[in-house]
Amino acid sequence: MLSKAQIRENALACRQSLDAVEREHKSSQIRKTIMDAPFFAAAEWIMLFLNFRDEVETTPLAEEIIKRGKRLVIPYCEKRSTQIIPCEICDLTKEVGLSSFGIREPLADFFRPVAPEKIDLVLVPGLAFDWHGNRIGFGKGYYDRFLPQLRKDAWVVGVAFACQVFEQIPAEAHDYRMSLLVTEEGLLIPS
Repeated sequence: MLSKAQIRENALACRQSLDAVEREHKSSQIRKTIMDAPFFAAAEWIMLFLNFRDEVETTPLAEEIIKRGKRLVIPYCEKRSTQIIPCEICDLTKEVGLSSFGIREPLADFFRPVAPEKIDLVLVPGLAFDWHGNRIGFGKGYYDRFLPQLRKDAWVVGVAFACQVFEQIPAEAHDYRMSLLVTEEGLLIPS
């Protein structure tokens, strides 16, 4: 089995190899799969990441969540405690700015924390996932600390391009498994 470092390197290389047209086409397929899914239809409070660099493009999905009258929640990453604080966003153009990492987060004037127990669905980024629902991020553990705070019936869905899904990746006891994975090839139910 490849090491986490090797998997991160392979997944990043794969993601970076997608040109803008290919990334948008695949992102569009992923968004359609998510919006057509029963877990999306049933969810009122939806948390998602706003894409960074060459990740799956999620901004149109965030806009659609607001348009449909659902509650959009995005993560604020507290650097000192390495904790995620989920915050409601009502307007992506006015209430979001760039963090010191270059990630879009809620602006201080629009900091509206949401109790994790309210969230019905979390769309989770990652560098790599496997067929068992395991995830590798950048190694800071933000999501591994946050996801256990959700209700047991909340959907936790990994979102990535198909080239980021491996047969098996190293997993540790504290790693949080995804309920489902969504790629441009459709829904994958972890075994």
